[in-house]
This record gives sequence, structure tokens and C-alpha cells, in this order.
Amino acid sequence: MMVRIEPVTRIEGHMAITLVIEKNKVKNLQVNIIESPRLFEKFMEGKPAEEAIRIAERICGICYVAHGLASVKAVENAWDISPPEAAIKLRRLLHAGGYIHSHMLHLAFLVLPDILCPGEGVVGLAKKYPQLCKKAIFIRKFGQEVTEAIGGRPIHPSSIVPGGMAKPLSAETRESLLKKGKEVLKTAIELVDFIFDLYEKHELLNMYPEDPTYYMGLVKNGFHETYDGKLHVMNPKGEIVGIFNGSRYVDYVAEDTLPYSFVKHPYLRINGEKYRVGTLARINLAEKFGIPITDNYLAKLRSIVGRPSHNVGAYNLARAVELIASIEKALELLEDDQILSSDIRVQVKPKAGVGVGIVEAPRGVLIHHYEVNDEGIIRKVNLIVATQQNIPSLEKELFQVANNLLSKGVELTRIEQKLETIVRAYDPCISCATHLVKLKIVKNKK
Repeated sequence: MMVRIEPVTRIEGHMAITLVIEKNKVKNLQVNIIESPRLFEKFMEGKPAEEAIRIAERICGICYVAHGLASVKAVENAWDISPPEAAIKLRRLLHAGGYIHSHMLHLAFLVLPDILCPGEGVVGLAKKYPQLCKKAIFIRKFGQEVTEAIGGRPIHPSSIVPGGMAKPLSAETRESLLKKGKEVLKTAIELVDFIFDLYEKHELLNMYPEDPTYYMGLVKNGFHETYDGKLHVMNPKGEIVGIFNGSRYVDYVAEDTLPYSFVKHPYLRINGEKYRVGTLARINLAEKFGIPITDNYLAKLRSIVGRPSHNVGAYNLARAVELIASIEKALELLEDDQILSSDIRVQVKPKAGVGVGIVEAPRGVLIHHYEVNDEGIIRKVNLIVATQQNIPSLEKELFQVANNLLSKGVELTRIEQKLETIVRAYDPCISCATHLVKLKIVKNKK
């Protein structure tokens, strides 16, 4: 018997899950990424490198800030450019805005319906918990206001340029964001406390599987990091087994293709193992955040899930901690007078080179790898996004959970709901994950 869950709901993009069941056992399970290939890696070829940022931002309507930052870092790496410190701080503030709106969207409107009103979705949540929804909208709106103030637009920012930033921040705008941000932080604390209480009182981690895997993410001097730093690899025991600069990622990460999906399956070249990225990986890898309120939540999280935590449901709790961190970091940056500097851009000169840009997107490690010729034209592009790095582990977890529930006689409808809940914990971004595997151009002979 074949069972197909299509579409998987409350995620970004189009995904299906196919199960082949024989004699009450799952013989095969596939995570089918059915989003059409986006072709970005191919049609970025032949474009001026400075245009790559604008193109990359349009890979996704949620992860646009992260794609823009990874792209500009790749171009700057290829051209040996170091932006001014004030520009880096503006980029970090922009990145925080992207995290705030993305994490709040996921926690409130994609995850909480599974917990508070199963089967009723966002509509049921809005009816039963209108004040919760209003708080979430207030927080998410602040994230987009930060993005607009720094990036020029709330979606697909226009101010990220090679050499720095194109748009300074005014003192008036800073004061406005600071004032609102302090209220947003209070509201976010209320909401995150509510989420932690839900998890503790109802033992929600039991809803999710444990999956001891390797983890990869950025760390800087032991601190949680989203913009800079070195990539660290942790084994299931919590031991760091690899530390490397982003430009060396090809020595550590390889990619495989499968016939049933448009998503490439990455694995660790050093041992062939699957690995996970994203909120759980970052929480496992970092010693601390270095900001007081967030570090208190990190301690609370670790008291519940330990370190390293392998529970898929801990992705949601880690996302809640990072929501607080993003607001707290945004306020810290806004209070820094250097952020008002007009020295936010250096002159650039195109040249031949190879550049790798890496940031932590909300869903995990994002890699942009460009080859540029001496005229500044892109010759080759490779993208490795967070969601595709998590898919191999997700597929294994769904297989194990489905078999376990079948053996207990759970009906298929409930199994399907359970599998979707596990998928949503990862907050997959399918548009980002779909790539062109091979393009073959056949010319008609006349």
C-alpha cells in the first residue's frame, strides 16, 4: 500500500511524503520536494557579480536578508573587500530583523496550532487565542520595520552592496526603533514564557523523536553567531570534531542527488554522516550568547533538554530563545552610536576570484559560492541552503516514527498528522532548497 501526504501544510513551499507500507511496516519513505527547480544557480551565471545580491534575495520571500548577506559576503570574498565596521553593524541589525519576523511567524502561526488547537490550524488559533496572535503580529511587524529601516524595503532589501551598505541610519529612525523595540522585547518575553510553560507542563518534547546526529554551525570565540565566525562540527556526544573557515567548506561537506527529489542531500565528507543545522545546532554548538536575558533562557532550555539535545521538538524551544536574542541584539546595536556613522561603504573594483559567503539563515547554515572572471562576471555558482542539509535526517526520523506508530496500531490519519508536526519543527523553506541538478540544452539541427 502506498500512502502519500500531499501537500504538507504550514511550511514554506511544496512538499510531499510518500510511504510504502507492507505487512504493517513502512518499507520505504521518501520526502518528495515537489517545488519546481528554481534555476538560480544557472541563471546567475553571466551576470555582473554586484547583481548577484539582488538576484539571490529573490530566491525566497522569507529568507531574503540571509541570502542577500551570504551573497554580498561571497562577492566581497572574491574581490578581497573589507567593509567598514559601521556597515557590518548595520548588516547585523538587518539580519536580526530577518530573524525576528521569520522566527515569530513560525512559532506563532505554524507551530502553536499543532499544540493549542490540533487540526484547526491558524484560523482555530486566531479564534481561541486572539491576544496571543496580536502579540505575535506586533513582534513580527517590528522585525519587518527593522528590515525596512536598514534595508530600504521590508522585503528584498536594496541597501546591501559590495563594499558595505548604501543607506545610512538616521538618528530619528534609530530612536523610533529603540522605543518600539523595548516594548517588543517585553511582549516577546511574555510569549516565550508562555511557550516554555506549554512545553514543560504538557511534556511536549515527548511528541517528537530523539535523533543523535552531527551538527554544524557558526561559532565565534565560543559565542552564538549568525553573521561571522568559523564553522564548527559537533558529533552526537557533544564533541567538536571540526573547525574550519567557510572557504574550506568543500573539504567538509559533499552533496548527493536522489531520483525522487529536487533537493540535493548533503553529508559530511569526513565520515559520510548526516548532519543537522539550524536553531538546535546553534544552541548545541554555542557556549553562550553573551547577552543577559537570552543567556537566562539558554540556561533554562538546557535544564530541560540538556546539551547536546537531539530532540526534534527542541528546535522550537531553541527558536524561541533565538527570538529573544534577535530582539536583544537589535537593541544593543541600536544603542551603539557607531551605527549612525556615514562611513558605511568602501570603493570596489571587480576582478577575477573565487568567493564563499556564509551566514546563519534562520533555518541554518547558508553557503553561497561564486567564481568570478576578471571582468567581474559570475562564471559559476553553488548554493547550499539550510533546509537541504536537514532533509536527510528528517527523512530518517519520519521513517522511524511512522514504523513505531504503525507497530502500536495507530490509525493512518493520526500518523500523517504526527509526521507533519515533525516536519514543521524544522521550519523547512522549500523554495530555498530546490536546485537545478543538471541542465541539458539540446539544439535542433536544421
